[in-house]
Amino acid sequence: MTQLAREKKHEGARPVVENGSEIGRRGIVILAAWTLVAMLFAGQAWVASHVRGEPLAWARASAIWLVWAAVWAALTPIALRLEARFPLQRPCFLAALAVHGVASATCALVNLALFALAAPVIGATQVEPTWLGTFGRLLSTTLLLNIPVYWLIVAAAHVERLVRIAREKDRRQLRLEAQLADARLQTLRTQLQPHFLFNAHNTISVLMHENVDLANRILLQLSSLLRRSLDGAETHEVTLGEEIGFLESYLEIEQARFGERLSYRILIPDQVLEARVPNLILQPLVENALRHGLATRAGPGRVEIKADRQGDFLLLCVVDDGRGLPPAMTERVGLANTRARLRLLYGERQRFDVRNSGDGGVIAEIELPWRTVP
Repeated sequence: MTQLAREKKHEGARPVVENGSEIGRRGIVILAAWTLVAMLFAGQAWVASHVRGEPLAWARASAIWLVWAAVWAALTPIALRLEARFPLQRPCFLAALAVHGVASATCALVNLALFALAAPVIGATQVEPTWLGTFGRLLSTTLLLNIPVYWLIVAAAHVERLVRIAREKDRRQLRLEAQLADARLQTLRTQLQPHFLFNAHNTISVLMHENVDLANRILLQLSSLLRRSLDGAETHEVTLGEEIGFLESYLEIEQARFGERLSYRILIPDQVLEARVPNLILQPLVENALRHGLATRAGPGRVEIKADRQGDFLLLCVVDDGRGLPPAMTERVGLANTRARLRLLYGERQRFDVRNSGDGGVIAEIELPWRTVP
């Protein structure tokens, strides 16, 4: 949360110094926008002059409005900087309003003063013999028409800033949700490891009274298994081949526990071994099959692990030939965590189903989006 707060602080602040590329892009956008405005006004003036029967040359109309727009283009960065420095929002709304009021009048006067200099050259109307006379005439006829131009620039900058702040807020929210989801996934993973360790230690404890050499071998296998688990502790997804390798080590430990009562088969085509699956997604399903299937049988039992690609999805399946699910069974840690992890990782693009099979036993199926790239 501290890191997130720092990101929020940095993102909320406007950059004090812009690099050359940002300034260049902004300058191009400003010039293009004002050129478009000038051409629209020139077209309007040209059409209006022909309607009045006083034809105005297109070159002259374009020159007049391009000069006017060029001055405003030069003043636009000043207006944008003032809007950034004095945004029209609380708690300094009235002070900002006063600053922009003075700035709007000043920019309009500057525009008219510079336009008065160029007016005789470009053939503008309302030209007096002296610059002061031209400026005074423009002041009396067009000042109130130029002041709103500044406010339009400020309004556009204000809207752009509000949109940018909203986008930054959305990005921060998405990052926060991702961090919370990641933390929850890590919590679910850490819940699985003690659960698995408890069962494995029980197996070793039983074997210590029956076969010390076998117990020692299983302990070494458990150490190797835990090392592989810890190496991928920060990884939410692995290849199906890696997941099957882990599962085979787990089944070897369970084979020592159940002996000849347990037989298993792994039926997975080579072409699906590169598919990405959640880390430790199959072990809880196999453990559930052993607990509710094999452990409740007097005779030997079988577990099958299968996988296949079906279009854009990967189907994982764990099947046992036990007695099936009791009528009122609540999901324990393994299955509940599996369901929660799938929902967090894939949203609605996943399916997890545990049901009794028609031939007896239980079928646990997981359907995931097919992906081979992390």
